[in-house]
Amino acid sequence: MRPGRALTLIVALAAVVGALVGCEPSAVPSDSGSGPLIVVSVPLGVQPWVGQSISRGAELAASQLNLTAAPKKRIRLQIMDNGASPSIAAANARWAVAHGAAAMVTDGTGSQVVAQIAAPAALPIMVVFDGSAEVVDPDRYPTVFRLAPANRFLSRRLADYLAEKVKTVAVIQDDSAYGRDGGQQLVADLDHDGIAVARSSVVPVDSSDLSAQVQSARRSGAQALVVWAGAAVLAQVIRAARASGWSAPVYSGPTAEDPLVRQQLAAHPRWLDGTVFVSSRITSEQGPAAFEQFRAAYEARYGQGDIGLSAQGRPVRQPPDWPMYAYDSVRLLALAFATGGQSTGAAMLNAVQEVSVVGANGDQRGFGAGNREAVSSGDMYLARFQELRFAPVTDDRLSTTLPPVAQ
Repeated sequence: MRPGRALTLIVALAAVVGALVGCEPSAVPSDSGSGPLIVVSVPLGVQPWVGQSISRGAELAASQLNLTAAPKKRIRLQIMDNGASPSIAAANARWAVAHGAAAMVTDGTGSQVVAQIAAPAALPIMVVFDGSAEVVDPDRYPTVFRLAPANRFLSRRLADYLAEKVKTVAVIQDDSAYGRDGGQQLVADLDHDGIAVARSSVVPVDSSDLSAQVQSARRSGAQALVVWAGAAVLAQVIRAARASGWSAPVYSGPTAEDPLVRQQLAAHPRWLDGTVFVSSRITSEQGPAAFEQFRAAYEARYGQGDIGLSAQGRPVRQPPDWPMYAYDSVRLLALAFATGGQSTGAAMLNAVQEVSVVGANGDQRGFGAGNREAVSSGDMYLARFQELRFAPVTDDRLSTTLPPVAQ
C-alpha cells in the first residue's frame, strides 16, 4: 500500500444533496458542475441506520473537501435510496454509468448485478457495509472495493473469542445476504475452533415472533446463542430468550450496534445487558484523538446521535463509527480522481489502487493491486452492552487496549 499523498483536489457540497427514493435513470444530478460525480446508493427508508450512516459520512467528507475548491472541481454527490432492493440498486448503477459518475458508494445491496453494470464503464464501486464474501472478488468483479469489515474476519474473531467460553452453541441467522453469508462463515469458524453447533436456524428477515426457534435452541442444550442477522431479528431473539426465562449469553455481529435493537427492547432494557458483538475497532492504535476530531465535525453537522432512550439519567447517544467508512471512501475517491488526471473510467479505477488516506480514526485506508479489502483482519474487537451502552470487553487482548467511547 502506497503512503498517502497530498490531496490536490480539495473540494464541499455545491448544492443541497437530495435523497431520491427509487430514483429513475432519467433524473438529473444534484449539481450541474463539472467536478467528479459520486453516486451514493443506500437503503435510507428500509434500514435507516445503515442508510444514514453512509449518506451522512459521504456528505461530511464532500463538504469538507469542497471548502477550498474551485467551483468547477467540487465533488457532486447524488444520494439515491435503493430500498434494500437489488433491482433498484441496479437502476441506480445504470443511472451512475449513464451520467458519467466517477465512482459509486453503496451499502452493498445487489452488489453482483451492480458490479456487472459497472464493469464495462470501469466504474469503481466502494462497498461500505456488506461484509459478505460474494461481494469482493478481484477476478469476477474488478471494479468492486470494500471499505468495511468482512464477515470472514468478524466471524473468525468471534469464534476464537467463544472458544475460551463455551463448547456448544445455537446459531440463528436471517435469510438476507448478510445473514446467510455471515452465518455460513460463522458455522465453519466455530467448527474450526472445536465448538459444536447444537442447533442452526435460518429465519425470515421480517420475522415477528421467534419464540419457537429460541425454544428449540434452548432444548438443544446450547450454552449460548449466536445471532448473525439484522437488528430487528436480533432484538426478537433476545426478547424471546429473556421473556422465556433463558439467561444464556447472546453473541452477535456488528448489527447489534444498530439503535433499532435498543429501541425495540426499550421496555426491558436489562435484557440487552451482557450481549457481546464483534465489529471493527472504533479508535486506532494511535489513540482516540483522530476519531474524536471526526466525531466533533460529524455531530456539529448532524447532532449528537440521541437514540431516544436514557440510562443512568443521561440520554444514550450512538457514536458515528460506521459513517467513518463512507467518509474515508469519498476522501480516497477524491484523491484518486485528482491523481488519475481528473478522469473517469480506467484511469480512475487504476488510481483507486494507487492512493491511500489517513482514515477518520487514524488508520490507513487504501488498496494495492489485486487487493479489495481496506479494513484489516487484525482490527476486529469485541464489545459488551451494559445499560444500553457498549464498551470493549475486558477479557480480550486487543479489546482491552481500546478506550471506551462516550455514549
